[in-house]
Amino acid sequence: MFNLEKLERSILIFLILALCLGLAALSYNKSRSVPVKVSSFDTNIKDETGISPGLRVDINEADEKELMRLEGIGPILAGNIAEYRSLHGSFTSIDEIKKVKGIGESLFNKIKDKVVVE
Repeated sequence: MFNLEKLERSILIFLILALCLGLAALSYNKSRSVPVKVSSFDTNIKDETGISPGLRVDINEADEKELMRLEGIGPILAGNIAEYRSLHGSFTSIDEIKKVKGIGESLFNKIKDKVVVE
């Protein structure tokens, strides 16, 4: 049909087989659905606040839902934090969150290790 030499046919068959094996391996890997490890610790483990150890909430970037993951922060306080940011701009330090209505020293002490300002 194509009038190929014996060596050319062998190379063509080899390449077709290699392609088929590669596609089969790719299909097999996709079907296994093996999760990819993205960090050195298990992000599914959560502490009592519902936040994974080592993870912090950036109070300048977090939306209200993310803010409510902090212990003692409900929808009203999360809204107050968002409103403070919109009126005064980004927080310059985590201590500044105490200026938000409803966040006193006691609540600040509960969340200070879980928040960052970046």
